[in-house]
Amino acid sequence: MKRFLGILTVCAAIAIMTLTSCHKVVREDVRALVDEINDSVMVTKIDGKVVKFDISEARFTNGAVMYGDSVVVSYIGDLSMKRAFAERVYLLEKAGNIVIIDHNKPDTTKELMTRPADPETNQKTDEVLRFINRNKK
Repeated sequence: MKRFLGILTVCAAIAIMTLTSCHKVVREDVRALVDEINDSVMVTKIDGKVVKFDISEARFTNGAVMYGDSVVVSYIGDLSMKRAFAERVYLLEKAGNIVIIDHNKPDTTKELMTRPADPETNQKTDEVLRFINRNKK
């Protein structure tokens, strides 16, 4: 009986080692949109699917990552499991608005828009300035 249990234990150990060694480990990069982030987990959306990345030991390059940012995540794991380990998180910067002003040819067709002065705002400003000058003395 002891011999049978010993053989059964060895067979179980070999079966467990075989199953765990066949686990697919992927090391890739993926582009994602940050949906939620805290100290240890970053929840992202990738092609409409939600994936959680463990970021406890991740390196953040190119700036701080916040909600709504687009990032490139270098990860280890399988995205089909909805969970992976992030090695590096690279922030993709948003393109800024560029306004080109041609000083040689100003646009004179536009009307200059101004706002009429509010007498109450002027009174409040005068009171604040008087208060500041009084307290300086």
